[in-house]
Amino acid sequence: MIVLLLFIAQVEITAELKAEYRGKELMIGDPFEITLTAAYPKGTELSEPFVDSLEPFIIVDQKNEIVEHEGTVRNTYEMKLVPFGTGSLRVPEFRFLRRKGDTVDTLSSAAISLSVASVLPEDMQDINDIKKAVEFPNFLPLIIAAAMIAAAVIGYAAYRYLRRLTKVRAGEKPLPPPWIEAIIALENIPAGDWLARGLFKKYYYSMSEILKRYLERRYGFNAAEETTSEIVASLKVHKIPQREEFSRFFTRADMVKYAKYVPPLDEMSGALLAAKELVNMTRPEPATRGDQ
Repeated sequence: MIVLLLFIAQVEITAELKAEYRGKELMIGDPFEITLTAAYPKGTELSEPFVDSLEPFIIVDQKNEIVEHEGTVRNTYEMKLVPFGTGSLRVPEFRFLRRKGDTVDTLSSAAISLSVASVLPEDMQDINDIKKAVEFPNFLPLIIAAAMIAAAVIGYAAYRYLRRLTKVRAGEKPLPPPWIEAIIALENIPAGDWLARGLFKKYYYSMSEILKRYLERRYGFNAAEETTSEIVASLKVHKIPQREEFSRFFTRADMVKYAKYVPPLDEMSGALLAAKELVNMTRPEPATRGDQ
């Protein structure tokens, strides 16, 4: 059993494999169950659990029970998962966002290790008998030669196709610089309409995705697939002074998207301007005549 007990300001997070699956080798496709529990004082602002990627697992069922007792809330998630990989696997950590005033903490559960075997036929032995000798005439060399010729033909056809595709794309209009593209995309967000209709998650999600695409094109890392902490780490690698500003923006956006937090209206209205400022602060300095 692998359990993480995380106690930060009276918030307790545990994650464990159910007893009947501990020490048991599962087969690929066999369901198993885990229990994820968050215990915290009543009134604590804690998000629903989320995970960056569950691969190679999928959740096929989930039950949630909330119990309050003497000022403490115990939120239990019973999850049934199915593995689609083999070997020594790990169910990744689940994360919670906790808001306390203007501070946002990320709390994580433990990763859970388990072993998954492939499905083998019942009559298969650990060491199979030696196969019978191949009798002549043996057509295997001819088959291999034919396959190689076919692969060469397909490869040449693919090469010709890619050359034609490259010529077609050469005539296409190139993308604008990433900072221009980002500003145009941000200016096209109907902020007033979305905020008036209460579409707060859509508003922050759109801004986040635009900034992630901007960072990906501007600095050459896969921001669209990274978490906020990973994006900040990537910006640190690229020595971007504004990584703290990006961190604050993405963290506030995560609270709205995952923790059901609704910021004050003036903060939401100013978020779009803040996103534009982040782009403008990180765009290249215009070249002077002396640099040309």
